[in-house]
Amino acid sequence: AAQAPGSASAAAEPVQARPPGGSEDTEAAVARLIVEALLGAAASCRLDDVSYALHMEVLAALTVCLSAQLFSELSASVPLPTVTAALGAPPPLAEALVARLLKLYIDQPPRPANPEGRLLGSIGSMLWLPLQVIASFFRAQEPPVELADRSLQVLLLLTQHLPPALFPDPMLSNHFLAALRCVGDADSACGSGAEAEEGRARQGAGFSVRRLHDALCARLPEEATLVLLYLLLHGNRELLDHALSRSDPDALLLPLLRTLAGMLSPACRLRTSRVYMLLIILLMLSQDGGFVSTAHAVMLPTVPWFKERLLHDISVGSLLVVVLVRTTQYNLSRLQDLYVQTNCLAALANMAPCFKRIHPYAARSLVTLYDVLARRFQKLEARRAHASPVELADSEELSDEALGSAADFLRMALEVLNVALAAQAGLQQNEHLVYAILERQRVFAPLRGHELFWDLIENVFRVIDHFGAGLSGQGPASTKESPLQLDKDSDRRTPPLPTTARSSSGSDGVWSVDLVLAHIGEASRSWKADSLEHVPDPRFTYEQESAPEEFFTPYIWSLVRDRSGLVWDPLRVVLLAEELDDEPADALPALLQGVDVVEDVDEHATAPGPPA
Repeated sequence: AAQAPGSASAAAEPVQARPPGGSEDTEAAVARLIVEALLGAAASCRLDDVSYALHMEVLAALTVCLSAQLFSELSASVPLPTVTAALGAPPPLAEALVARLLKLYIDQPPRPANPEGRLLGSIGSMLWLPLQVIASFFRAQEPPVELADRSLQVLLLLTQHLPPALFPDPMLSNHFLAALRCVGDADSACGSGAEAEEGRARQGAGFSVRRLHDALCARLPEEATLVLLYLLLHGNRELLDHALSRSDPDALLLPLLRTLAGMLSPACRLRTSRVYMLLIILLMLSQDGGFVSTAHAVMLPTVPWFKERLLHDISVGSLLVVVLVRTTQYNLSRLQDLYVQTNCLAALANMAPCFKRIHPYAARSLVTLYDVLARRFQKLEARRAHASPVELADSEELSDEALGSAADFLRMALEVLNVALAAQAGLQQNEHLVYAILERQRVFAPLRGHELFWDLIENVFRVIDHFGAGLSGQGPASTKESPLQLDKDSDRRTPPLPTTARSSSGSDGVWSVDLVLAHIGEASRSWKADSLEHVPDPRFTYEQESAPEEFFTPYIWSLVRDRSGLVWDPLRVVLLAEELDDEPADALPALLQGVDVVEDVDEHATAPGPPA
């Protein structure tokens, strides 16, 4: 998992641990009574227009009880009786409350039209109206907190991993988190027999994984929904299987991709923790080949929210490739975050065996990605070769670790190309990838004999030799740089589409796109996949770190603080770090206009390293 955000020191006096004594035991007993009453009311109280406000207040009170975490470090041995009582609730109560909160999140119960009128009567409502009008002039212009929002916030707080300082026994587990992982359709509850019957009774009628999946997709741009989706995909096998088996992967992927692409815009406030969550989810989804194949089969006529260029007739799988490459390039030029880089390349590597009819723009993006990483590696290697021993010892950028990371990332990019070229789908269905390699074959030459990459690059040149032979030996004249030469008037930053005939109109030395693609199709009939040296599929899986609470607990509390409608004294908050990753928009450099332009990417890589 990602590194946890650092913790800022509090301006107020730190919380001091009390000496052992009877008063502490009394506080714990009182806290347990209060918290259990709130948990029980939230789990069993009937919801209607009259009790809507009661539910809101009960969940707000639970949030306040749990907020004692905000005022001490996770590692501090400070007694927090309300937090301990809530997170240590018994399994039956935890299961009932998780099912109830999920149902409220799915159903999205609307706010009653006039709750004040029901509580105060018509006369009270008339007296209340002027106060509402006056308050509206001073109220922040934010959408009101709904019951579904507060239910999700409490659910995330309750399903956090147990802080070791409060629960030192490593054998203890969070019953709320266990219940969330066990949630499923009422007719397929965890266990069998009496246990399954009890599970069906707890979950109630009308609860279904399909509705939960649809609710998640409908609200995916929200960060709290991202965290819930992560928890379910990581721990709930039934929802994971349902998501991977659906025939509409675009319902889940498009909101994720649109959010990730939008975060790379200069006008967006970048939040690296949100980028982490998006990439973790995409990595988990990329682990299933059937899901990726289905994504490549779903076509989009256009992608209006993608601002880099116009994309027409592109598959969801190809769009995923484009956004991941774009994120990698942005990370290279701005963030320089190893975690972001690793997850992007790992997701691409998982997808590579399933590439099918990849879009021309996505194909050129993959070749460009290799070019960017190769340039960075060569530049770093050259700087190390000319650096003095003192410079090597003092410079972190020239360290062995930095060179090793650059080599690892470059090899991962080469493995993506190799696996795609040797995929079962065959080059007949990935002719645009062959086209992109032929068009920019010169970028592979500098490292052809390098001891770290020669085997992978040699496979690329076998493809070039086979498919480029006909281009250089017949038809239009070739050049020394490449057997493939586009029309001199064409825009090299624009990937040629197969339906766009860039004919030479009789001029020698120019190949049209249709001619080249036709040649690739003919040459693919005699191509044998075993012509390439075998490269094992570089499969990557997501594994949660041993102390996930160090990242997720502060992250969840930052979301609750910003969107719960409740206010805490910022001078006393210790758990949350100053969010240095939330940079103002004017601090972000303008992005390159297209993934095909790589000249400036590694020339201006002056961004700071990953957050501590």
